[in-house]
Amino acid sequence: SIYLDQRNSTQLNAILSMLRTIFICIVLTVSAILFSKDANDLALIPIERMILKVNQLAKNPLALKDQEIIQLHQGGKGSEIYETVIIENAILKIGALLALGFGEAGSNIIASNMAQSGDINPMIPGQRKTAIFGFCDIRNFTDATEVLQSEVMVFVNQIAQIVHGVVDRHAGAANKNIGDAFLLVWRFPQNTLQGEGEDQQLIQCNTVSNIADLSLISFLKIIAKIIKSRVLAQYQDCLLYTSDAADDLLCVDLGGRRIIKKKK
Repeated sequence: SIYLDQRNSTQLNAILSMLRTIFICIVLTVSAILFSKDANDLALIPIERMILKVNQLAKNPLALKDQEIIQLHQGGKGSEIYETVIIENAILKIGALLALGFGEAGSNIIASNMAQSGDINPMIPGQRKTAIFGFCDIRNFTDATEVLQSEVMVFVNQIAQIVHGVVDRHAGAANKNIGDAFLLVWRFPQNTLQGEGEDQQLIQCNTVSNIADLSLISFLKIIAKIIKSRVLAQYQDCLLYTSDAADDLLCVDLGGRRIIKKKK
């Protein structure tokens, strides 16, 4: 009888089979990780962020106005824009526009409609609030519009940037902006109030005094910043009162109002 020793070849085949199995497992694992990473980065994570932002918008419509827009990805062969990023940015913009349009006083209307199903109900009953209201406007705005023409929007926005910034830094909110007028609000916390309805009164405490001081300081700083603003200094050469009755070179006074043509 003849005996053939095949242990070496059998061991080699077994080792090769094990290596092949390990290699296949590694390839499948890496492929699954890469596939799940793309799915997470392009679909799941953006969808979770969108759901989170919608929930934030439902709870507090003013929360999205300060969030930054997501930058779009730039591909190697040109601009590559992902639809999920566009939708997410759209949610941020819609939330910011709602906050600007309704203001702090109207945030409850948005939150209530987002929290309930069915049609939109803009006539949700209001709530009584105790606050300090400040009103300021741009004097002789009609004359300024006549002089500045199309530049008047830039002029108003530059003033609004100062007004909104100062008020926001001093615990207030720019509730409404109608043309040349600004309605500013400093609302008192609920724990500084006592009583219900028309009998509601403020409790004398440091918080109430601080809010009152901040509102007054805001107006003083607004005036100071407008006077010192280098951006608004460019309008010093553009006089803000004009009329067809005014001479091109001279200024006249009609009824106590100084009327001058725009300098060229």
